Amino acid sequence: MATVYEMNASAEYLADNGIGADHDGYFGSQCVDLINYLLYKHFGVELGGNAIDLLDAAANAGLNVVYDAPGLAPQAGAFFVMETYAHPYGHTGYVYQDSDGYTIKTIEQNVDGNADYLENGGPARYCTRNFQESWGKVIGWFYPNYDESAQNTQVQVEEQVSAPSEGKLKDEDGTMAVTVSAVNVRTAPSTSAEVVAVYDEGEEFRYDSVYSAEGYIWVSYIGQSGERRYVAAGVANSSGNANVEPYGTFY
Repeated sequence: MATVYEMNASAEYLADNGIGADHDGYFGSQCVDLINYLLYKHFGVELGGNAIDLLDAAANAGLNVVYDAPGLAPQAGAFFVMETYAHPYGHTGYVYQDSDGYTIKTIEQNVDGNADYLENGGPARYCTRNFQESWGKVIGWFYPNYDESAQNTQVQVEEQVSAPSEGKLKDEDGTMAVTVSAVNVRTAPSTSAEVVAVYDEGEEFRYDSVYSAEGYIWVSYIGQSGERRYVAAGVANSSGNANVEPYGTFY
C-alpha cells in the first residue's frame, strides 16, 4: 500500500522529465493514462472509461469519492475530474499539493494544446487549476486507500505548527440542501451566537459567501431582515479551509 509521498514522487518524476505515460497503448499520453498509470503502479487498480466517467468508476472500485461543494478542496494525493464544455470526454489529473480552496496544484497529461491532442495526447506537466475554468469545471475528486500510518507523524507535526484559517474564505453564490436533521441560522459564525431560525432536513436556501470559524465551515446570506445570517455547513479540516463532514449538498 503506497503513501501520498510515493505517489507524488512517481507523478513528479514524469512532469520533471517531460515524460508521458501511455498506459493503455492507445492514442498516446491521454489524461486518463496518467491516472491509470499511477493507480496501477501503486495499487494495482485500473479505472475504465473516459475522464468524465472516473468518479463513478472510482466509487465502483471502492475508492473514496468526493463531489465538489462549498468549503471542500482536494488534498495532496487526490485525482480530480473536470467536466469539459467543448467535448463529452472530460479531463482529469493528479493533485500533488493540498489545495487552498481557490486553486489546485496538479500534474496532468495532454495539456499542451497540440492539434493532434485527441490522437497523440501530450506529456505530464505541472499545472495550476481554478475550480471553474472558461472551458470546464471541477466536479469532484477521489483518493485511493493510502497507507496513512507512515504519514501520521508528519501530519501531527503540521497540525501543531499550522494555524487554522478563520474568517471569510470566499464569495460564492450557491444553494445548500440540508441533509442532517436540522441546522441553526445564527447572527454570527459561532455556536454561541443567537439562533434566529432553523432549516430542517430537506429544506434548501441560497447563500453568497463561505466562512471558517470554531472548527466549522459556515455559509452566509442576507436575511429578509436585512441582517447577515450564518449557517454551519459542516466540520472543517485542521487547516480550517475545507469541509470534511458536510451537513448538506451544495449546488
